Amino acid sequence: MKNYLTFLNIYHLLGFGLALNIFTVTTEKNNDLMAKQQQMNNSIDTFTNFSDVMKEFESLENWSSLCNISQTGHTTFNIVCIIKGNSSIKLSEFRNFTYRVSSNIRFDLFVTCEDGIIHFPWPFRADKLNKIYIKDCRIKDYRTDYKNQFINSIPDTIEYLQMDNVTIILRIGELYDSLPKANSPITRATECGPENAFSIIQRGTKANFEDMHNFFLFDLGTAIRQYNHYFNIQKRTCLYNNLEIFEISGMKDLEKNDINKIVYTDVAENLKILNFSGNGMFDTIYKLQGWRLRFPVMEYIDFSNNNIKVLPMIRDYGMTVKKTKSVGIIDIRRNNITSLTKGMIDSFYNHEFVKVDISENPFLCDCGMIEVMEYLSSKTMPTTYNYLGSLKCANPSNVRGRQLLSLSLTELNCNKDTVINFPIVVMSIITITFFIITLLTIYFRNLIKVILFTRLNINFPCEFRNGINEEKDYDAFIAYSEKDVDWVIRTALPKLESEDAGKACRLCLHHRDFVIGNTIADNIFNSVENSYHTILLISSEFLKSEWCMMEFRTALRKSLNDESRHLIIVLKGNITLDNVDPDLKSCLNSHTYLRIGDVLFWDKLKYAISFRHKNRQNN
Repeated sequence: MKNYLTFLNIYHLLGFGLALNIFTVTTEKNNDLMAKQQQMNNSIDTFTNFSDVMKEFESLENWSSLCNISQTGHTTFNIVCIIKGNSSIKLSEFRNFTYRVSSNIRFDLFVTCEDGIIHFPWPFRADKLNKIYIKDCRIKDYRTDYKNQFINSIPDTIEYLQMDNVTIILRIGELYDSLPKANSPITRATECGPENAFSIIQRGTKANFEDMHNFFLFDLGTAIRQYNHYFNIQKRTCLYNNLEIFEISGMKDLEKNDINKIVYTDVAENLKILNFSGNGMFDTIYKLQGWRLRFPVMEYIDFSNNNIKVLPMIRDYGMTVKKTKSVGIIDIRRNNITSLTKGMIDSFYNHEFVKVDISENPFLCDCGMIEVMEYLSSKTMPTTYNYLGSLKCANPSNVRGRQLLSLSLTELNCNKDTVINFPIVVMSIITITFFIITLLTIYFRNLIKVILFTRLNINFPCEFRNGINEEKDYDAFIAYSEKDVDWVIRTALPKLESEDAGKACRLCLHHRDFVIGNTIADNIFNSVENSYHTILLISSEFLKSEWCMMEFRTALRKSLNDESRHLIIVLKGNITLDNVDPDLKSCLNSHTYLRIGDVLFWDKLKYAISFRHKNRQNN
């Protein structure tokens, strides 16, 4: 299931080719294509008149049977194709044809499908192709030229590109191979598409896979991470010096990355219409805060029919941009904006070169709208915002369809006395917040003390413990089994004897600090006596060791005699109370112990053995 969800998240890679499209083409294939083009350019005569072009077009078997060609100007030709049923055409055949005609000739290609298939690799490059319009088609081989360097050598002659209701048929391997990798980037033609175009339109594009059973044969997760790295860091700046219309609409799975490039990275200073309607977006409008600075002659930005819920502050930079001559409309109609504020409406008042259209949204007309109603009733808005007086309510049901300004306070289910008093609300929130913080501080006071001491070396003045004040050699003696020596040396010592988390502790270890020549029993007794605490590292091996149990009893006797919290018990691993020594079992039941892996384990342990440091601070 996890892999399948990952697969669903790659659908945004299948959108328009401005920043996306790709496929692995071997060097041998690229060289063959380039050589073929050079051979055709050098050895084949070009055709200039209508009859020669028609004759050459008829040599394309599939194209001539499915398409009609006609001359519309001295050097321009229309090619209209209707692809039905199992019929198909290939762009590669059309490319070969365009190589053979005169350089001053231009073709406008219109392809409509009736359940037909076309083999058109993005970015649809073909020499002398001026306009391409594709409608209702299924496109195969869409990504097979994404890394083909030969495509960059084909002149970029497309000035108008439009795709309506197109379905891209992909193979899993085709998608995997087309994603950019460190040593296999996509081409500029792939990433930018037609940079000389005046209009680029894509409406209702979908994608289907014909070999879903091959999904698990490829490491798409890694490939997609590399793709995201490329898109966010290594993307090119495309130069659309002629572009006036850019549209990606009706794509329900459109992602932020699909619009970031045209909005943030690419250069399109002559762009007049930007259309992202009907894509299900909910926060993309935030990216257009400085839209006028990026697009000085913009006339219309369409975000209608999306899922935008919050309207951000939209500034008018028209006075600061010299090229600005007309009012730019930002269309946010038919989204999911339910509430308005006085601040939102007030920001519209100073607009001179921008109009924000928020009509036809499902506004909730309740008490929260009173300020907006009073503002609109008393303020004279710019002419472009006269429509605000006609805003209609969608909820609640008793006022649905009514104009906002026609409602009374009674119809809004609110009176003047019930209007929110914001100072009281603010004070109430502060009081409640203070009360909650106080409760949490009392509840977690012990953890707070631990963190303040170990992290900031802060101790509370009232923190005293019973015990004498004589100096001892060690803060703690660690009693442990030989089987646990690796954990003590490699884990415990670096944590406790360093000053990374408060003051360093002095520890007594039997393998390091026992006096040579003394009996083990004497060393145990002296170590316990010369330490403020004894840490029992209780593990399954500890319970089996007689010397460890001796260390436990000595420490327990010390704790009972001094009436102090001498013992610190640490459990390592899964310890059960079955078959445990009765004295140790009683101690575990009566003492609070630590378990390795607990939250703040090292802070709590260092706090517990900090008697010496705390005593000095209090003195």
